[in-house]
Amino acid sequence: MDREQKAALVRRQKYFVFGDVFVFAAALLLIAALTAFAFLAPREEGNSFTVWYDGRAVFTASLAEDAVYVFTVGSGSVVRYEEGADHEAYNIIEVADGKVRVREADCRSQDCVHRGAADWGEIVCLPHSMRIEINGEEAQPPVDY
Repeated sequence: MDREQKAALVRRQKYFVFGDVFVFAAALLLIAALTAFAFLAPREEGNSFTVWYDGRAVFTASLAEDAVYVFTVGSGSVVRYEEGADHEAYNIIEVADGKVRVREADCRSQDCVHRGAADWGEIVCLPHSMRIEINGEEAQPPVDY
């Protein structure tokens, strides 16, 4: 077979056959269904939150009461925030309108601050080994793991 015959053979081949349409359609439907499930799945909004430090629960409070707390790294303590107080290695946690957020942190990544206010799920600050878990109606008491 010479070069021209090979080129003609390649030009006659079909790279996309009719059955491929069904495979691509099924893949697109699966992607659409999983995306819809991720965004439209019912979720339970929380009524309280728990602050975890190094794998242990250190503080729990209600989302119904607006308040501002300061979490101190090292001691793992959470206390009410006082304006003007000087803190080192901290996260300022704010509860407002039934949502919790990390308003300010002194870590470099600021991922917990960028997460924004939430009424379900978790807020994580990896540099400080701190995690805020939002508890739903049927929340179990915190368990160390």
